[in-house]
Amino acid sequence: MEENNRDFDAVKHFDSKRANVYDSKIRRIVPGYEAMHDLSLNLLHRHFPSQANILVAGAGTGQEAIACAQANPSWHITGVDPTEKMLSVARIHVEELNLYDRVKLHLGWVKDLQSNVHFDAATSILVMQFIPDDGGKREYLQEISSRMKPGGKFIIIDLVGDKTSKEFEVFLSTWKARQLRMEEDAEEVQKDFEHIVRDIQFITENRMNNLLQEVGFKNICKFFHAYLFCGWVADKT
Repeated sequence: MEENNRDFDAVKHFDSKRANVYDSKIRRIVPGYEAMHDLSLNLLHRHFPSQANILVAGAGTGQEAIACAQANPSWHITGVDPTEKMLSVARIHVEELNLYDRVKLHLGWVKDLQSNVHFDAATSILVMQFIPDDGGKREYLQEISSRMKPGGKFIIIDLVGDKTSKEFEVFLSTWKARQLRMEEDAEEVQKDFEHIVRDIQFITENRMNNLLQEVGFKNICKFFHAYLFCGWVADKT
């Protein structure tokens, strides 16, 4: 198994072409995509049945932020993303649905948000997997943690796994076989999986738990697992 590409630039990767097809493609390529978002929303609903200020880190094309806003009219969403083309698509969706009063989108990183604003909850779905574990993942989680209220809920879903393990090999090959059955373009599937192996910054589940604890999260509970995709909910200390 080849090493991860630490020079991968997610901001450049999600250009206009990829931004315009992202919403349709991600649903095809990620097993359980709708389920992971539905489960996340229900976890948030359980803890915040009424008002809440929610941070969506890596807002992308805005689908997650919009889903949160539509799920509860008392929630206010702050979405942040460093990819201008993806966020441009998000702004169009927010305007079309007349949600601009409750969904605020910011171009940049979590660290660029005002440090004196604290959120009741935060989500990071399919985002940290692009950040190398050279201090970058910890810094990313620390920036989110530092902007959350004590007792706040954090949801994170990422591609995880030990690339040297048999389990990784089985899940990756099964996932690829699934895509080949679903897609007509085998060459595109091959390129997608070359990108996954080369550019995704995989860490193990144990490493994820350790990182979350290091930056101030406790009661870490796994609630989602589909092939190499795993999700956790945790409490801010």
